[in-house]
Amino acid sequence: MPTRIQGVIAMRKAMKEFEPELAKQTTKEITAFLKPVVKDARGYLPNNTEAPSGWLRRPNAKGRWANRFYDATIARRSIGYKSTPSKPNRSGFRALASIFNKSAAGAIYETAGRKSGITGNFTPRLGGQLKGDKQKMTGRAIFRAFEEDQGKATAGVIKAIEHSAARFNAKVGKR
Repeated sequence: MPTRIQGVIAMRKAMKEFEPELAKQTTKEITAFLKPVVKDARGYLPNNTEAPSGWLRRPNAKGRWANRFYDATIARRSIGYKSTPSKPNRSGFRALASIFNKSAAGAIYETAGRKSGITGNFTPRLGGQLKGDKQKMTGRAIFRAFEEDQGKATAGVIKAIEHSAARFNAKVGKR
């Protein structure tokens, strides 16, 4: 899933400074490839009626469990995308574009059973399929949508970056 490209962050900074319209156009192109994956991922989340019964909102819950529940609308709304580069991780890797889930319930649905498999009482009741190629790259919603996209989003983002780099070099080279 990850692809290594060097010099893109410096190119995007230069585009913002010298060709802001081209930078905006590149962001729109990247966004166009991320939106279908986000839409599909939102569709893979279960409704409230399909979620395990103990995981729904409890009106009389107190303490730490008062805020820990699954709500399909919150989980769907929390899946989004980012077309700006991320901060570097411990290995120095930065994501140029990313799809994320901000809700805790959505993240639990995405990754539950990733290590242990489908065992226990909770994980089998979640439903959905864990899809992906490696243990850390498997999930039920975002990773499944990305897997079923078959690399179109990755190829599209790379193509958009290469296309904008060529246009940027052509414009800057004329000056």
